Amino acid sequence: MKQNNDNKFWDSFAGKYDNFISKHAKQTYTVLLDLIGKELEMGSNVLEVGTGTGLISFAIADKVKSIMAIDYAPEMIKIANKKLLDSKLKNIDFKVYSATDIKQKDNTFDIIIASNVFHLLPNPEKALEEIIRLLVDNGKVIIPTYCHGQNIKTYFISVIMSLTGFKAENKWSMKQFRKFVENAGLEIKKEEIIKDKIPLSFIVASKIK
Repeated sequence: MKQNNDNKFWDSFAGKYDNFISKHAKQTYTVLLDLIGKELEMGSNVLEVGTGTGLISFAIADKVKSIMAIDYAPEMIKIANKKLLDSKLKNIDFKVYSATDIKQKDNTFDIIIASNVFHLLPNPEKALEEIIRLLVDNGKVIIPTYCHGQNIKTYFISVIMSLTGFKAENKWSMKQFRKFVENAGLEIKKEEIIKDKIPLSFIVASKIK
């Protein structure tokens, strides 16, 4: 992954991240968390890829057995760990890892969540390959992803966003993102669209047996 420039942006943005989500994406995250919650089971070991400051992990911690939450921006993880100390939760472990190189054994996690991250990745195929490696055979992949290339309007919004640092490496339409997931060897079990300025494709998938 192109970590040098991206790390600088996300590290510098880490202190503003929670307020930004609350101000600009609160409604989307409310719907997103509800949909994610419906896919969880109490005994599950979960991996969250691209956790940021841990918003999703904190929201679902009481619904699963354990969570390992990773991000490649150290400042994001630093803030997440400060919040973890205040929360008194014992089942979340925040780590600095790249999505393409996660230091865990094969078939480790029952559920893997990568929310709002795949459109940002320079090597999405490698990241999804890593996720599949870590997923148990009957597990779930939950990958809500902003589809910046859905139409001309969303593409234009994406270009404007990139000027402020929010660069989408992958400008998929919803159809293209679905194909990307299927080409990786996953079977889509559920797909919903969360409406926003740029639509969010909420996909739940599993390994093809």
